[in-house]
Amino acid sequence: MSLLLLVVNVGSTSVKTQAFDVGLQAKALLAADYGHAGSVVMDGHDLHGRPIAERFGQGMDVAAVLALVLGRWQQWLQASGSVLIAVGHRIVHGADWFDALTPISPDVLQRLAGLDPYAPLHNPFNRMGVEQSLDRFPDVAQFALFDTAFHRNLPDVAKRYAIPEWLSSAVAFYRYGFHGLSCHHSLMAAAQLLATEPSKLNLIVLHLGGGNSVTAIREGRSVDTSMGFSPTEGLMMAGRCGDIDPMILLTLLRQGMPLDKLDDVLNHQSGLQGICGDGDMRSILQRSGQGDHQAALAIEMFCYRIKKYIGAYCAILGEVSALVFTGGIGEHAAEIRQRVVGGLEPLGFALNDVANKNIKHNGDISDAASRSRILVIHAEEERVCARQMLTFLGQVSDDKNEEA
Repeated sequence: MSLLLLVVNVGSTSVKTQAFDVGLQAKALLAADYGHAGSVVMDGHDLHGRPIAERFGQGMDVAAVLALVLGRWQQWLQASGSVLIAVGHRIVHGADWFDALTPISPDVLQRLAGLDPYAPLHNPFNRMGVEQSLDRFPDVAQFALFDTAFHRNLPDVAKRYAIPEWLSSAVAFYRYGFHGLSCHHSLMAAAQLLATEPSKLNLIVLHLGGGNSVTAIREGRSVDTSMGFSPTEGLMMAGRCGDIDPMILLTLLRQGMPLDKLDDVLNHQSGLQGICGDGDMRSILQRSGQGDHQAALAIEMFCYRIKKYIGAYCAILGEVSALVFTGGIGEHAAEIRQRVVGGLEPLGFALNDVANKNIKHNGDISDAASRSRILVIHAEEERVCARQMLTFLGQVSDDKNEEA
């Protein structure tokens, strides 16, 4: 009989779930991508190692995809006789209310609902994952794990906005940062690749996927990050605008645009989608290769903005141990990595073109002459969640570097 932990990660374009045993060995994986050409692609492998590769037609919303995925887990667990001891949920926004793993309770779930407006592309879906899991596995301990926790100790110079603190009595308008679970894993994996302690590393972590962020890590701690009060700030993303002049928003409001419409424009119709009508980098790269001008412009803007943040964070950090690419685009789009790093030799980054094109998993793609390493690290937010749950349950200490 196996004791398992299940991690549920509901993102803006996919549902990713993974089971681990108490030794942190991955036992099964099931992911459903609902952000690709309107259909749902489900893949992974079951508890017996058998591959899963299925495609479903259009018309499935997030709730239906979650029900499909969690229903499959329920079948696997019953058939195998495995015992589920905990379910962990990646929650994007914890504001200043949550700074660590938190057991799910009715009160916690109610408080999470109050954070929906701060991360409209994620938190409502995160809560949906919690609610469906509670229905499916009512007797299993369930935990919330927060993407903002890694950035909770940002220095005031990076955390504060240049606005009065008295603007709201109900909301603390600070820069919270996101992708913290991914950043934590990147830090630990980079420490293994570079054979050093996490506390000795200065990193620039590029998490590039449906949502995109850049994080500056000094001596193992986040000191600045591109996402802010919400995940909409920062880099250009699949459907989110990233950094924007706030007067554009005021102008649209004065012209009569409803708030809900403005929210939809900023979070769903902007970014790559706003420039070329497509938020999927795979198809944008293909279109660009076929001579599509708008797709080419979207890629150029995407990489240009990343370069600007890299330059800014080099100025903040001084010496950079490594530039880390992670997330779906960061791991799989060699052309994007080449475009981002190209021209950064004066900052100490030189790419090995052969390694860049052939990297399959965690590894170093920098040229021997590069002053700073350039790493590709497979995003494993789920493993970080599993380790934190095991630590909370007293099954493992929190001082080992096993995330990689």
